Amino acid sequence: MTNIDVKDINTLTLSILEGADSYYRWIFQEIKPYLQGGILEVGCGMGHLTNWLLGEGKVLVADINKSYLQMVERRFKNHSNWMGGIVWDIQEDPPEDFPLSVHTIVCINVLEHIRDDLSILKRFYKLLPLRGRLICLVPALRWLYNPLDKGLGHFRRYSKKELCEKLTLTHFRILTLRYFNLFGAVGWFLQGTVLRKRLLSSVQVNWFNRLVSLFISIESRIPSCFGQSLIAVGEKS
Repeated sequence: MTNIDVKDINTLTLSILEGADSYYRWIFQEIKPYLQGGILEVGCGMGHLTNWLLGEGKVLVADINKSYLQMVERRFKNHSNWMGGIVWDIQEDPPEDFPLSVHTIVCINVLEHIRDDLSILKRFYKLLPLRGRLICLVPALRWLYNPLDKGLGHFRRYSKKELCEKLTLTHFRILTLRYFNLFGAVGWFLQGTVLRKRLLSSVQVNWFNRLVSLFISIESRIPSCFGQSLIAVGEKS
C-alpha cells in the first residue's frame, strides 16, 4: 500500500464504491428536494450519483479525469436527460459555454480535495443564476481526519462552523446544513484511526451498503449530532 499514490487510491476507492448503490441512493434522497432546473454535477467520478440525478432533469457532468468522463459517457449517453461531460479543473475558470443552463451545482466529496476551497465556492456562485443552488457534501469532523483522508488526498475535514462561514463568506444563503451518515463516522474511525488503513475495505463497504435501510431508519429517529459527512445547500441571492 505504501507505493500506491493518491490518484490510484482514489480510483480504487471509486471502484469499491461501485457496489454501494444503496449509499448513493441515500445521498440522492437527501438532496432531491433541493434539485431544480439544469444540473451540473462537479466531480462526477465514475457516475455513481449521476445515475440517480438523471431521473430529475437535464444533467451535465464535469471531472478533471478524462477517463472517468469517457466511462460515464458510455454508460449514460443514450439517456434522454444526458447533456454530456466536460473536462474541467474547477481551480480554473469554466468553459465559456455550457450545453445547458445550470440552476443546480451538485458537488459531492470534492471541496476537501482543493486547498483553496473558498475560490471554488466563489466560482460556483458566479456560475449560478439568481436563486440557483449549490448542493455539497463534504467530510465532517476535524478530529476524524486520519490515514484514510490522507490517502485520498483530503486537505481537511470540515466542522459545521467552518462550512457555514465559508458559504456565508461567498454570499450563499444557507438553506440547510446538517450532519449525514452517523454510522459511517464510526466505521471511518475504526478503519482509519484505529486500524490506520489508507484504503476502504470492499467487504465493509458491501456490508454497509446492505445495512443502509437500517441506518436511515435509525438516523431519522435521533438528533443529527454528528456524522461522517456534512450536507449543505446554499442559494445565490
